[in-house]
Amino acid sequence: MKAYQLSDELQRLLASLPDAPGVYFFKDAGGDTIYIGKALSLKSRVRSYWNTNSWRERPKLAVMMPRVESLDTIITNSEKEALLLEATLVRKHMPRYNVALKDDKRYPWLAITYGESFPRLIMVRDPVKFRKDKSKAKVFGPYVEAGVMWQTVRALRKVFPMRQRRKPLFKDRPCMNFHIGLCLGPCQKLVEESVYDKMVHQVELFLSGHQNEVVRELKKDMEDASERLDFEQAAKIRDRLYGLERIIERQQVFFDDQSINYDVVAEGHTDRLCCICLLRIREGKLVSSEAFHFPLIEKTGYQEAYQSFADQYYADCESVNIPSEVVIQHSLEDMDVLCDLLSSRAGRQVKVLVPQRGKKVSLMAMAQKNVAQSLDKQLLSQTQEDQKALATLVKLQEELKLNKPPRRIECFDISNIQGTDNVSSLVVFENAQPKRADYRHFKIKSVEGQADDFASMEETVHRRYRRVLDEDRAMPDLIIIDGGKGQLNAALSALSALGIEDQAIIGLAKKQEEVFLPNKREPILLPRRSESLFLLQRVRDEAHRFAVTFHRKLRAKRSILSELDKLSGVGAARRKILLDHFGSFDRIKAATLDELKSVPGIPAQLGQSIYNALSGEGKSDS
Repeated sequence: MKAYQLSDELQRLLASLPDAPGVYFFKDAGGDTIYIGKALSLKSRVRSYWNTNSWRERPKLAVMMPRVESLDTIITNSEKEALLLEATLVRKHMPRYNVALKDDKRYPWLAITYGESFPRLIMVRDPVKFRKDKSKAKVFGPYVEAGVMWQTVRALRKVFPMRQRRKPLFKDRPCMNFHIGLCLGPCQKLVEESVYDKMVHQVELFLSGHQNEVVRELKKDMEDASERLDFEQAAKIRDRLYGLERIIERQQVFFDDQSINYDVVAEGHTDRLCCICLLRIREGKLVSSEAFHFPLIEKTGYQEAYQSFADQYYADCESVNIPSEVVIQHSLEDMDVLCDLLSSRAGRQVKVLVPQRGKKVSLMAMAQKNVAQSLDKQLLSQTQEDQKALATLVKLQEELKLNKPPRRIECFDISNIQGTDNVSSLVVFENAQPKRADYRHFKIKSVEGQADDFASMEETVHRRYRRVLDEDRAMPDLIIIDGGKGQLNAALSALSALGIEDQAIIGLAKKQEEVFLPNKREPILLPRRSESLFLLQRVRDEAHRFAVTFHRKLRAKRSILSELDKLSGVGAARRKILLDHFGSFDRIKAATLDELKSVPGIPAQLGQSIYNALSGEGKSDS
């Protein structure tokens, strides 16, 4: 193996690592986070990565570690906190060498909007953000198969007609949902709030897997209505009960003991793909089977994918979704920590175990059969997608007269508002699919306070491909510039300065979707329904989205910093302490006096001054 030499900076950082639990960040030469991990002891765990003997057993390290130029750490109170923080940060930063549960794809969840009168059952994509915005809401999922989720929703709405609209459609009458039996009409006060809330509670029980408890409640309600001689209400409950029992009948029964609640987690893999199957067994019945797929890039092992799935999935779990036992195929390095986390969150003992005998072994075998089927289906789907993508790329090659199909496409876009916060973006598509690990942001340095898209584009292209040449990497098959002739010429000037000739490059103007080519006065127009034009538009729109998102982030950060700069006694160091402690400026504003005084590194007197300044009332009590 090639000799590897630690830099002086890394040696200094490794020597200063604390012997404490926490989360660590590995960063490359550009300052981008490429890996995030957790540790019981940061000192011993992080140092172990530079033991080159272990690189033979874990080929991924031989690829990743030579790219690490810097590292950072966050100390936590326990390994359990480190597990939760790691899962949150991986979702936020999407590091290149981490196995991410969602891979930037948001699986749908179902949520009950507690905290508002007459809660609704809705679909959400980001449960973490949703819970922050609506702290009393409860979420269920994720549902990998969106069709299965909507099938569940349709069945539940027939049995439990909850409110669907956020605001009433009419002021003086209910909408059509009421008339077809899919809503009880709370907007017109046609149902008592206590009756509605009881129905919502039953929906929560059902989604949590406690269907038998819901059946018992409905039977009791029906009997009570009959005893009161309210036969019309009893008939409505009977119909609701019949619909619910039809849903339950479709579920396969595994145990006579209806108190058994398991999650069974199995995996299957190829050299490039890992599939994980999650069976949810509630009250002795199989209520759902979900499959998650992870590409095994950069020599990532399936064991790491399995570990990452367990950590990230259960770090997200609400207490209502946590079973009594999690049956796993492979031992995890942090099984005790995961047990502790799930038990504390559920408020009861939760076991995490590898089955040895009996029914659980049979369940694991069934889960593995589901994994094999899902893996075959995914591989077949990928093969078909690859064929379609290749056909599109060949067509694009013909239409643009390229030397070869553009398997790797890189696209640039500029974003600013009247010259402020000038930024640009680079997005990468390989085989007609986004490769998000290779996306890059650029802060424009050559243009200050003015909107000069041409100069900004020239700087961005020059910086990008100067680095590509320095690192002796291959140029893309096609470069797309978001803009017309002017932006394209600016990019060509940057390439020429670097000595790059005969590079396939085009400009794509939004107005008429005109394609500008180098040294051609007139643009070409691709057929409006051409798959190759759709691909160019998709790449261009993704670059625009990525640039605008980064621009908004910088603008919001600048706004926050300007607000903090107004506070007397708060410099750059203390500003960082406050933001690291509270997470956002809004949380600093909402903090109590005691919370501000207790921030490490902020004197109590300064905490009082900050509280007075932000509250605007000069109060001295919290």
